[in-house]
Amino acid sequence: MINLKLREVKNDLSIKELEVAQYIMTHTQTVKNMSIQTLAKLNYVSTSTILRLCNKLGYSGFSDFKVDLISSSPQKFSTDILQDDINLNDTLQDVNRKVQAMEKSSIDDTHSIVNLNALDNAIDLIIASNKIVIFGVGSSGLVGKELEYQLIKIKKDVNCHFDAHISRSIVSTLGKNDLIIIISHSGETPECVELLKLAESLKVPSIAITKMGQSQISLLANIVLHTTSMEHASRLIPIHSKISQISVMNMLLTNLFIRKYDEHLLEQTQSCEKRKYPHHK
Repeated sequence: MINLKLREVKNDLSIKELEVAQYIMTHTQTVKNMSIQTLAKLNYVSTSTILRLCNKLGYSGFSDFKVDLISSSPQKFSTDILQDDINLNDTLQDVNRKVQAMEKSSIDDTHSIVNLNALDNAIDLIIASNKIVIFGVGSSGLVGKELEYQLIKIKKDVNCHFDAHISRSIVSTLGKNDLIIIISHSGETPECVELLKLAESLKVPSIAITKMGQSQISLLANIVLHTTSMEHASRLIPIHSKISQISVMNMLLTNLFIRKYDEHLLEQTQSCEKRKYPHHK
């Protein structure tokens, strides 16, 4: 899990922080028994550099980082996992195998980096909110529409529009008892950043579903649910990011439905069962 986090935030690190990160990945077992002063001395950096690295990885300090490092078990990597882009000359079977490997790795990686406290707080925020606005661009917007549809099942007043101007108009009417949910793989989508800044000015609580690492969106949102960001630059279909977003959404919704399970949801379940098996008694 530590190595995954280090890979996820690689592009957000300074040169010194990157050198320390590479040292940790190479000497993981040794670092488990090191003090922050020793690690700093071996890498010719200050302890503040290491603390900044820990913060970018999502830890409150070096001690918090060490606890996770010690408890992490070595990951077994499979040679079957896709390393490169799908080739144009791949067979049908090859493409299917590579897509399957990408989907599996995205799901596993997303579950390994989930912050349970953030997830728990996000669920509480959704339950407590009066109105909810969801926004994302492109495939992130499609994930937002699915989230909207599912939240309607528990009678939430929720809107997800693909038009940023419409979303801005709705957000401008929200207050401190409402909520905005932003979905952005990059964490830098201009329309999403603008909506979060507007929400902040109106004191509207916010949740962001975005890749791990520092970004404008992760800094602006009150609660951040991380997705994996290992997407090839030449991607045609954002398989990694989309599957990761869906995994986060499914964790959020399933736990939310468990907390909100009542007669209304029971009736929906029974109604679906009757439509599927009309003659079943």
